[in-house]
Amino acid sequence: MILFFLPHAGGAAKSYSSFKRFLPKELNVVPMELSGHFTRSSEPLFTDIPSCVSDLLDRHAERINEGEYAIFGHSLGTMLSAELVHQIKKRGMNEPKHIFLSGRCAPDEPIKCFRNSDTATDDEIIDFFYSGTPSAMPKIDDEELINQLNRLLCTDVRMCDSFRITPDEVKFGCDITVFEGTEDAMLKGVDMNGWKRFTDGSCDIIKFSGDHFYYNQHKEEICGIIAEKLGLK
Repeated sequence: MILFFLPHAGGAAKSYSSFKRFLPKELNVVPMELSGHFTRSSEPLFTDIPSCVSDLLDRHAERINEGEYAIFGHSLGTMLSAELVHQIKKRGMNEPKHIFLSGRCAPDEPIKCFRNSDTATDDEIIDFFYSGTPSAMPKIDDEELINQLNRLLCTDVRMCDSFRITPDEVKFGCDITVFEGTEDAMLKGVDMNGWKRFTDGSCDIIKFSGDHFYYNQHKEEICGIIAEKLGLK
């Protein structure tokens, strides 16, 4: 079985590599790198989620259709997950066995990562993101690299905030598990139960202590839940 990982805003596919040590060996971990990001930095940087997902499907179609798989998406990755299932259904492709969604409310709710992200400056978005999630602050001295990372972050935040999809447009044909950090500044006043509208199956909501990147302190527990939900434990 394959577990596809979808990144958070400004995130690299390799950020999930440390999950492997806690997951069953029979689970093939495949991080999906977005076009224009990190190992794919020479390729076009898309500014809308449907284009990003269409590109990912073209790259991973063979693996998606070869057997059972699951999806894990954090923050922006939850929006990518919803659109991924939407396009998978439209293409008549093999659908996921389970979907794990983390750190973001349902995509039909009018809640944004950053208020007025379409008119905000890059500096405003960067300051908001790093002040709200101090654990995300990159520890890098290279100013040029920092600027590149911030450009990706701002592009991804705007892309995430402009995306909307409803349960009428996409209904997951599988059970889902939703994770959140209890001190996540981006989820204050947010009801994660909204994800239940997107599936006719079960929807378990699991909370962990920590901020937006709570999973850095709870990887072993989260991977245990993933293995259990996939029948590998």
